[in-house]
Amino acid sequence: MQVRLGRPYFAGACSVGDAGPGYIRPLGAGEHFFHLYAQVWPVHFCLCAEVDGWVRPDALRAAANQVRKRHPVLRTCIVDDALSGTAFYRFDAPLPVEMVAVGKDGDWLRTVECELRKPMPGGASAPLRLTAVYAPETTAIILTFQHAVADGMSGVCVLRDLMRALAGERLQALPFSPALEEKVLGSSAVQASTCGRIAPIPPTLPVVSEDLQPQIATAEFSAEETAGLLKRCRANETTMHGAICAAASRHLPTSGQDTIRMVSPIDLRKVAGIEDDVCGVFVGVHSAEMAAGGAGSIWYDAGRVTRGLAQSRSPDAVRGFLRHMSAEFPPTAPNEKLQAFFSAAPQDSLVISNLGALPIAEQYGPYALRAVWGPAMLTNLPAGRQTLGVSTFAGRLRLVHQSYRPIAGFAMAVRKTLLAACG
Repeated sequence: MQVRLGRPYFAGACSVGDAGPGYIRPLGAGEHFFHLYAQVWPVHFCLCAEVDGWVRPDALRAAANQVRKRHPVLRTCIVDDALSGTAFYRFDAPLPVEMVAVGKDGDWLRTVECELRKPMPGGASAPLRLTAVYAPETTAIILTFQHAVADGMSGVCVLRDLMRALAGERLQALPFSPALEEKVLGSSAVQASTCGRIAPIPPTLPVVSEDLQPQIATAEFSAEETAGLLKRCRANETTMHGAICAAASRHLPTSGQDTIRMVSPIDLRKVAGIEDDVCGVFVGVHSAEMAAGGAGSIWYDAGRVTRGLAQSRSPDAVRGFLRHMSAEFPPTAPNEKLQAFFSAAPQDSLVISNLGALPIAEQYGPYALRAVWGPAMLTNLPAGRQTLGVSTFAGRLRLVHQSYRPIAGFAMAVRKTLLAACG
């Protein structure tokens, strides 16, 4: 069943410092970046939790309502104003919840493909939707997030809170978080809205050719294989993420000049002093380049990636990144700015988003979590760019591979390369 949404608060004139009824704050640069992104290409993402047994629809709706009340950003919509730029406004309506019955295999992959193909409407709509995929022995709960309000780790926080609510726990409401740029650089980093008519610009939906359909595949490691890989990473003074990047590079086409370029989102919560349970956009980005062909040691390449990531997470590097983004994507920046940004950047072969070891329990009251997958998302064109979502839950590493034009068997090839490096 699809829940019908209400309307946000707009209307009327405003004075300086008062942008109108329901106004909360302007978008930070990262939030606005993903808001513009979603107007050109689909960039929303999914997390999937496999739960043993049957999760009652009424219990799921009640839990979703608790999650909405806990995280204030899930009670907002984003409004584009021609004069003042983009801002969060109150939008206190139920989150959309849909129930899907499938066959005995419980194939949630096809449902996620449909979710990635279905745009997030933007404007007067909720920033999160839930889909429950029912099979005889499991319920797959799929959370689909508007990326301008949540990053991957925020999605994990919301999933954990959803499971807590299903278990009967009463969730405490959190305050609305300042933008990442304000937390790190100060309040001057986020430009306040100026006075003007609150005249919402109708949201645009990204247009992707009908012949480009999302395709998803997965790979899974046993607990023993995951532990063995982690042990080898530590012995070689590298990280699991570095090893996965190095393994993936052996199966990717070049990004130009015999170089393979990969992009990794990085979590900036610790640098910004942001609590782990807050939902928002708190990410930076790291680019890694490797020579094509994988002629060197996989552990050498993994070490290079790991050292580069550490540098990108340093306070100086984070401040420089956020200053640049704040200058490029203030709340008034148009989507043409984003298209020019991508046109000027070198092409990459892979976007790899690693959520690490998930801070999620295996049991919530009567509900046992069998697996957590994600994030599953797509990026801007070219269609042949690959995306890999990585997470570790209950001691098992899982990969979710998606692309409009996927490399056949890519996730399984990465798995095989990693296990061979541990042999």
